Amino acid sequence: TFPATGAEARVGAPLDIRGHAWGGERAVARVDVSLDFGASWIATRLDPPRNKYAPRRWRTAARVQQKGYYEIWARAADEDGLMQPAWTPGWNPKGYLNNMQHRVGVFAV
Repeated sequence: TFPATGAEARVGAPLDIRGHAWGGERAVARVDVSLDFGASWIATRLDPPRNKYAPRRWRTAARVQQKGYYEIWARAADEDGLMQPAWTPGWNPKGYLNNMQHRVGVFAV
């Protein structure tokens, strides 16, 4: 949920990244984010769940080291280790049941 697409990030300064994850019938066990198109991942801090099926808030801070375009990728994994796919399988052109990793583009200045 933060930052919004098109936001600016300051080179070398902490960039607050946060959101919510929901696992449906399974509990969310972890959320990771990437700033390098999935080459490496940063574990986030999860708030305690209100109950097993409730969305979980997560947050982390990261730093961009150079000016340019970045994509923040976020992926969640459930208690059984099932993780969001990197792309949508394309089963519904309107986007229903889309479970792919979330991506947000930001510009480092």
